[in-house]
Amino acid sequence: MLSYEGFFLIILVSILGPVVGVFVMIFQSHLEKKIHFLEMKNRQIHLEKELRESEYLQLTQQIEPHFLFNALNSLLGLVRLRKMEQVQPAFESLVQFLRYKYSIKEQLSPLAAELDHTRQYLEIQKLRFGNRLQVRWEIDPDLTQVLIPPYLLQTLVENAFKHGLEQTEEDPVLSIRLRSGESRVWLQVSDNGPGFLVDPFAGNAAGIGLQNMKRRLQLLFGENGQLKVVRDQGGQVIAVWPKIKIMPEEEVL
Repeated sequence: MLSYEGFFLIILVSILGPVVGVFVMIFQSHLEKKIHFLEMKNRQIHLEKELRESEYLQLTQQIEPHFLFNALNSLLGLVRLRKMEQVQPAFESLVQFLRYKYSIKEQLSPLAAELDHTRQYLEIQKLRFGNRLQVRWEIDPDLTQVLIPPYLLQTLVENAFKHGLEQTEEDPVLSIRLRSGESRVWLQVSDNGPGFLVDPFAGNAAGIGLQNMKRRLQLLFGENGQLKVVRDQGGQVIAVWPKIKIMPEEEVL
């Protein structure tokens, strides 16, 4: 004969069983939705990362057609004047410049490589300006092992020529200063041109070089990457980014 306790247990199980089953189904459904949400979120983060990398690569691969036209025009002038002793080194500088420009790099490059790239650019500019061009370098010795966004230095130097040095009637003077603190690096490129008559970042006033570089700094460092101009004298652009040094095993240029 079934006892009272056994009968009560059967009744309890028959009542609570479906309830527990419903809760299990609800929990399972919630867990599946949570897993699906996390998978979608992870996929979204991955896609956003790919888009940022794609955008960054596209920005780094752009070249200023104004400079390329002037460089080829200068080489043509040397050929017409039969100054063949100057054509070969100038052409080699242009080839090295373009080779570096279109090589695939990491998001940060050694400063030494970027300095060499900028010097190639300056050698090409000397075809136009000759001995009139003065370049003043001031580089903190502590920066020899620092990483810099690719093309940052050359882009700011190119901007100084296009919007400053090409507009001045005086002998062109370009100043390049790199210094660092405990956690940040400052790059200052200035010229003795007429300066920025308007804010280059207001509306559509900015050139593609400054726009791209500002966007690249934001993509890489967020609020810690900055690009600003000083309009009180000549043309002056200042870039700031976090100080990141090359690890010993990475010291291969």
